[in-house]
Amino acid sequence: MRQIFLLILPLILAFTVGANPLEGRFNVVAIQAQVPLNVVATTTILADVAQNIAGGLFTVSTLIPADTDPHAFEPSTETAALIANADLVLAVGAGYEAFLADLLVTVGENIPTVVVSTGIEILPYGEHAHEDEGGATDEPDDAYLGVLGDTVECAAHEHHDEDEVEGEEESGVCDPHVWHDVTNVILWANNLADTFTDFDPSNTEVYRANADAYIDQLAALDAEIREMVSTIPEDRRVLVTNHDFMGYFAHAYAFEIAATVLPGSATGSEIAPQELAALIELVQREGVPAIFAENTTNPQFADLIAQEAGISVVTTLYSDALGDSESGAETYIDMMRFNTQTIVEALGD
Repeated sequence: MRQIFLLILPLILAFTVGANPLEGRFNVVAIQAQVPLNVVATTTILADVAQNIAGGLFTVSTLIPADTDPHAFEPSTETAALIANADLVLAVGAGYEAFLADLLVTVGENIPTVVVSTGIEILPYGEHAHEDEGGATDEPDDAYLGVLGDTVECAAHEHHDEDEVEGEEESGVCDPHVWHDVTNVILWANNLADTFTDFDPSNTEVYRANADAYIDQLAALDAEIREMVSTIPEDRRVLVTNHDFMGYFAHAYAFEIAATVLPGSATGSEIAPQELAALIELVQREGVPAIFAENTTNPQFADLIAQEAGISVVTTLYSDALGDSESGAETYIDMMRFNTQTIVEALGD
């Protein structure tokens, strides 16, 4: 079997990701399997949430390791084997799995794939509504594109080519980083409980009880984040990030995103000198005390801007993957608490 994967993988990876080839496959499939189920999640964040719902009934594997930038991740024969042997693949959706789309379609053609973000209100890249502490937005309700799987479908987002104009490609493209709003992960938990029940109805009560217990923890986390954020003066709740991954956090917890160093979802893009100068001017004008970058990416441009503006760069935020066992961000709840505390310390008085 391994020899087969070695032969087909170069052909799989030679495809170019365009329109989302997984569109329409993200529905709960009514297939019953014997436990323990062989369940694979695309990211460590999703795997951790799913494991809380599975409890001790089975172990959820992950395709992308901890402390890994998914935009730079290259599937291997082991990745293909994980998908091919799975009973169920869990995906974030909203165009997020562009880096795995061809592999999921080719190797996992007959493997049920479920999008856990179905039912979530999706934000576009570059448009961030602003909430007060009571949860009401002071921007129009149409800041969202619509509900994933109901009123909106998201094509796979791609990186910029060198000749593309900044912002052109990402205009109107779905932002899939929904987990940075804890209330969205509560919806994940409910979707996962329903999904596991469809595959293993004999343990319905276990999945539901696990989901309810985890949702209680998530609700407490959401309240804790709001309490921590309340210690930052409102005029200092301004974020400049290395790339556009904090839109849902900003929308949920009353922040403004003044700018992103790199365009849209890209983590490896270049930036023109005039754009660099404009960002330096913006940071100085806004009085932003820090630029926030992810722990898995190169913050070279953020460093340049910070040096010219006389501010600091925070390079320890977790965006798309959990940390290792010694990081303090080895679970979703730990990661959100770590990120929030880091932001509070950087922006507080």
